[in-house]
Amino acid sequence: MLWLQVRDVRAEYERLSAAGVQVLREPQIEPWGLIEMWLEDPDGVSIVLVEVPADHPLRRDQRS
Repeated sequence: MLWLQVRDVRAEYERLSAAGVQVLREPQIEPWGLIEMWLEDPDGVSIVLVEVPADHPLRRDQRS
């Protein structure tokens, strides 16, 4: 399994769906506050795209 953090899970959902990627689970907010989307690569490896919302305590974006 591979977990990748992205800035905008919904934008990635639109981009990857349009490219024909098989989405196992559409983006949704988890009880712990992260937004996750689940995919599977052609070899069967699970891939989770994770977005940390701006108001989440894990958010540490230091860019101005």
